[in-house]
Amino acid sequence: MEQKPNGYWTYERCFNEALKYKSKIEFKNNSMSAYVISNRNGWMCDISKHMISNGNRYLRCIYSYEFSDNHVYVGLTYNIKEREINRKSHINDAVTKHKLATGLIPEIKILNDYIDVNKASILEGAFVEKYKNDGWIILNTKSTGGIGGNILIWNKENCIEAAMKCKTRTEFHKKYRGAYSSAVKNNWIDEINNILKSNKGGKQIHNLKSCKKKAILCTSVTDFKNKYPKEYSAAYRNNWLNEFYK
Repeated sequence: MEQKPNGYWTYERCFNEALKYKSKIEFKNNSMSAYVISNRNGWMCDISKHMISNGNRYLRCIYSYEFSDNHVYVGLTYNIKEREINRKSHINDAVTKHKLATGLIPEIKILNDYIDVNKASILEGAFVEKYKNDGWIILNTKSTGGIGGNILIWNKENCIEAAMKCKTRTEFHKKYRGAYSSAVKNNWIDEINNILKSNKGGKQIHNLKSCKKKAILCTSVTDFKNKYPKEYSAAYRNNWLNEFYK
């Protein structure tokens, strides 16, 4: 590559150079000098507004592939372009298989901004449920919530949050296999089991008054959750915790 003279990379030239690329990584790889000078002079934010933002190990976004025959695939990624390239090379990929079987080209949608990976893994399941409720046929063959790599996303808090959405241990295991496995491995399953039992609804109903009586006896939300998991579960589902612990 031809060496540019000192002073060559003005703001205008860096701006025009940046327009050639779709992401900062692409800009950096193809025009290092302009990239470095843009960062050094504080121009990057301005000249990269057209570029696609990427996440990282700790930031992910939710995306979907919507087919015109009412089939959809929902996933999460830190780089949607890279994910698309990798998908094309795997013939057993759910999206690729449906494209080959139908000849349809899906519309790719980014469903949210890049957020913490733990929250994204839970939000992915919520989007799948929304698509189901709207009548879409889900192409996902694996449970949502997996992000790849070696990051533990199913900590105790996330496992309990997932359990709150289920009525039985079987449903919890089926919908959130990663959370279930983590709960068993870390000996949280008994506590989560109590929450699941309280979610069944028919045997014991905890109203606002009875939950508040128990909450008053506790010094914090954590104390409430540990001492009275059934009442805590009901309060959590009904959004009463803020009222109890203003």
